Amino acid sequence: MQIPQYTRKDLQILAIAMPLVVMLINVLLFGKRFFTEPKILIGSGLIVLLVMTVAWFLFTWIAVTVRSRFPANDDQVKRLGITVLFIATIQALVMTVFFQGYNQFNLFGYEINTSRYYWTLGIGFVLNIIITILHEGFDRFERWKATLTETEQLKTAYTQSQLMGLRSQVNPHFLFNSLNSLSSLINEDTDKAEKFLNELTKVYRYLLRSPDDKLVTLETELQFIESYYYLLKSRYGDKVNLQVDLDEQSRNKYVSPFLLQTIFEYSFNNSAMQKGKPLNFLITQENNSRLVIKNNLQEKQTSTGMNADGLKSLVEKYKLICCDEALVIEKTDSFFRVQVPLLNEIENNR
Repeated sequence: MQIPQYTRKDLQILAIAMPLVVMLINVLLFGKRFFTEPKILIGSGLIVLLVMTVAWFLFTWIAVTVRSRFPANDDQVKRLGITVLFIATIQALVMTVFFQGYNQFNLFGYEINTSRYYWTLGIGFVLNIIITILHEGFDRFERWKATLTETEQLKTAYTQSQLMGLRSQVNPHFLFNSLNSLSSLINEDTDKAEKFLNELTKVYRYLLRSPDDKLVTLETELQFIESYYYLLKSRYGDKVNLQVDLDEQSRNKYVSPFLLQTIFEYSFNNSAMQKGKPLNFLITQENNSRLVIKNNLQEKQTSTGMNADGLKSLVEKYKLICCDEALVIEKTDSFFRVQVPLLNEIENNR
């Protein structure tokens, strides 16, 4: 049984609406006597208040239960029909209990008025339809506002991840080291210098293009990371290695831009590299549904802790894209591994 979560606003609505409901029902029962006879005003008022408060909580539970069973927008007509049917039935029973019960026990000198009884059932049914439609409308409005908020959060996450990638790539240290390596190659080997410049151009072209992309194919991201790896390899030599083991199907799925670069930067800034103990990266897949990026862990004695913000941004971004447990980050004494869902094209278009 799902218990509705009542907000302060819900209770305020109850406090405002319930006196009107109590007065309406008692007027239908007793007419002007409700206002002129204190015993009816107080006694019947309290009875109706108690019963209708319980009924209100019951009606709310029915609405929440039906909505949880039929949550899709396409189920709106079905949801409204079932809700109206159940609530109208219970409402008719409650009104019958009031009219017949008061008449049977002659409470407050009441004698049943058949015409007024049927009028009450009709008015109650119409009000039930109106209130149910309004309730559905308010719910749709709240979900629409939540969607807008989620969209803004997603935009913020995208922007943050793009800025993290751009900042780590365009920072003066990276640019200085790249230009320094290029300068050395020009003096030593013009062919290698030309190749280095070509890969450096690819890296910056990707950076300038990708801010417009929410998701990119894994193949596109791999082309970028291979150019990025070439620049690192030119600088570090045998201290860093990269192995890619992915099939064609996985390469055609989608990931977040700068995903691999963010993970690489984190590992580089927090791992020691030396000859004989290189930093080895492996990019592979798991069941064609998850991308796995793994590297051996050789923590520095004084870890910088840099790029932790980049990882946090990726985690938040994937929470908004698909689910809370989208990114799985594992860190042991010997390795660091990140598992990421490979998304389909339909998810890219959401």
